[in-house]
Amino acid sequence: MHLQIRKSRSISYLFSLCLFMVVLSETSAADWSALNGGAQHLSRSSDAISLNPETVWQAGIARRFYASPVVIGDQVFVAARGKRIKSLGIKDGSIAWERAVKGMLSATPAVSGNILIAGAKDGVVTALNILDGKIIWQVKTGGKILSSPVIRSGTVFIGSNDLHLYALDLSTGKVRWRYLANDYKYGGLYASPSLDDKRVFIGGKNGRFYAIDAKTGKPVWGVALGSSIYGAATVSEGRLYIGSYDRNLYALQAEDGKEIWRVELDDWPQGTPVLFKDTVIIASRSGILYGIDAEKGSISWRMDLEEGLRHSPVVDSNGIAVIGTVEGRLLAIDLQKQELIWEREMEGGVFGQVAVTGHGIIAMTLDGVVTLLR
Repeated sequence: MHLQIRKSRSISYLFSLCLFMVVLSETSAADWSALNGGAQHLSRSSDAISLNPETVWQAGIARRFYASPVVIGDQVFVAARGKRIKSLGIKDGSIAWERAVKGMLSATPAVSGNILIAGAKDGVVTALNILDGKIIWQVKTGGKILSSPVIRSGTVFIGSNDLHLYALDLSTGKVRWRYLANDYKYGGLYASPSLDDKRVFIGGKNGRFYAIDAKTGKPVWGVALGSSIYGAATVSEGRLYIGSYDRNLYALQAEDGKEIWRVELDDWPQGTPVLFKDTVIIASRSGILYGIDAEKGSISWRMDLEEGLRHSPVVDSNGIAVIGTVEGRLLAIDLQKQELIWEREMEGGVFGQVAVTGHGIIAMTLDGVVTLLR
């Protein structure tokens, strides 16, 4: 009888574990936990978008949005310049909770577990409980924060305009280390950090690009690119792809920073490059979407989207890229054919990246409207 009870418990445990893993897998597939989807800034979704999406709901909840939405399970998290962080229900866009902070919010938050991290222009990094919005901890840096955080293995990485890259303990906010970048007095770290399995990468306003040991905060290498760096690097298969305000897109070796190639665009590169198969996709400020051969560093194709762009596209599981324009058009493009599939008019210009999950496309406009399309 005793053995039977143990066997029953074992079966029950295995069943519960399997059920948990299924739920976890489903939840993970529907998450968009940080700017560009995660710490490597791949801007790739494992879900497919609709080929004829309709608006499910719209919520006008803020004055302005420059940041991008974050989606965890059935919650959408947004940070607004009106100094508020809000949680919306994915079903209808209703506000579950909101939390006021003292500084304006222009950077995209990041979430790990039940903790949301947001940086504000008053230099304060805030950790919130995603279930109720209660503040867990706050840490003040010496400069305004426009860098979107990334999180891995219990550590928050975020840049500040006090010229330091910070590594903070996710649970407590304790500073594990901080790295002083070699930048000028009025420079700063505007870009979001990027991670591989052992290093953190970030660029500065003076055009210097750094690799730092993620555990110790010690410098690994640094290289000078042509001009200011405002976007995050994409990290993929030992390479870094990064845009600079000298109008070049760079490919670097992650191991030592050696330049593999560079290609000049018509205007400033916007956001973060996206690697799709053997092509690097990058948007320019003027409205050109480029396809760059990842090996040769040559332009394979270009599409004129006819309106200004300020961020990165998101590529779904079928090779469809979604991007919004400053004039308020949301566009879906077949990257294989370089053809426009559909477009939708939004309630204002789109200055932040969309999120693409199993729930649909979540877009935010400069006028403070959040929209779910599916």
